[in-house]
Amino acid sequence: MEKFKINSWSDYWSIFDKLIDLLKAENKDSIVLDFKDAQKYVNGLTDGFYEFKFAFEKSYQSNKIKMTDDQKEIADFLILKIAESLTKK
Repeated sequence: MEKFKINSWSDYWSIFDKLIDLLKAENKDSIVLDFKDAQKYVNGLTDGFYEFKFAFEKSYQSNKIKMTDDQKEIADFLILKIAESLTKK
């Protein structure tokens, strides 16, 4: 049923990049900057992924009113997957 499939972190970031590309195509540069700023927390350590999750969720909540349904679907999926990954640790 999943629209996207994640087998590795590379897949996760490819989907994240797809979201960024969709936002850029609609000139939603402030959202792009917020999401990319959140991504900067990822440093390979678990704490960085928690910080990314928190920052990404916060930015998403404040920007989702400006996002299309497709963009929200991708963001929701990414947030769910990062949350699932962090609860498995």
